[in-house]
Amino acid sequence: MNRFSTRNALGWIGGAAALVVSMSWQLNLLSGPFFTIVVVAGIVAAVYWIYRQLEQWGHGKRLREFALTLGWTYSETGGLRVNKFTGFPFGIGTEREVRDVIEGNYAGFACASYTYRFRNQMGGKRAGDQIFTVTELGLETPYPRLDLMPENIGTRLLSTVGLPDIDLESAEFNRTWRVMCADRRYAVDFLDPRMMQLLLTASVSGVSVRVDGNRIFAWSAGLAPVKELNRRLDLAVGVAKRIPAHVERKYYEADAWRREALEERERNAPTWAKTGGILNSRRYTGIGMDEDGDGIDDSEQRLR
Repeated sequence: MNRFSTRNALGWIGGAAALVVSMSWQLNLLSGPFFTIVVVAGIVAAVYWIYRQLEQWGHGKRLREFALTLGWTYSETGGLRVNKFTGFPFGIGTEREVRDVIEGNYAGFACASYTYRFRNQMGGKRAGDQIFTVTELGLETPYPRLDLMPENIGTRLLSTVGLPDIDLESAEFNRTWRVMCADRRYAVDFLDPRMMQLLLTASVSGVSVRVDGNRIFAWSAGLAPVKELNRRLDLAVGVAKRIPAHVERKYYEADAWRREALEERERNAPTWAKTGGILNSRRYTGIGMDEDGDGIDDSEQRLR
């Protein structure tokens, strides 16, 4: 499956080596037959750390140059931008971080590409870091989640233990892509002949596609070559431009109705529910408020 890559396998090896050193130190196993094992593990962990630093520096440099050619911006870190996303690779592991973010306009869409990293744990200890390249495109209309994963030996083997798949009318498409979605009717409507043709001709090796909310993601395990990012962007843009009109209309109208209902509830809410510094007791608390402008929280003044 495209969850795995040679780069992420190295992350597991480096993490396991560091774990051996850490556990040996804590258990005082630094003598006798364990000493040689600990030394080798320490060398492996150190080599991996150096490799990771050089890899990160080189990739960031190439991305900055790529961003300049597109007129995009570059940021070394991405803050909390992926915290709201779910589904592998998001939302799992520890020490999640986004690095080397480039973003700007591409073919009329707000797009970004970045490196997403998290760490797994073994026995409560941090182990192999896992790295993914994510290209992201923003949509005006939110859609239900739909995952498209390239078919390979791994996905076919996992079919035997229940990995879902929705078969469509194209045998070639079914051999190339695995479709996962909670709503089969929506998936069939979304993946019309034009969309399937795009995904057959514009696919990028090892890259999965996800539509989720108002985002389209093209993602894969490992660090993608910078020269490949244009193809990933073209893939995401192609999907966005080929969303069938009746599907777009259905979810645009559903989102408009949802926003209208939310605004209506806001208008009809009682004043105390919309006033800052008031809790459900309907009594003014002054928490987080400074109506007299003296620089002191009103809630603290009430306690004096």
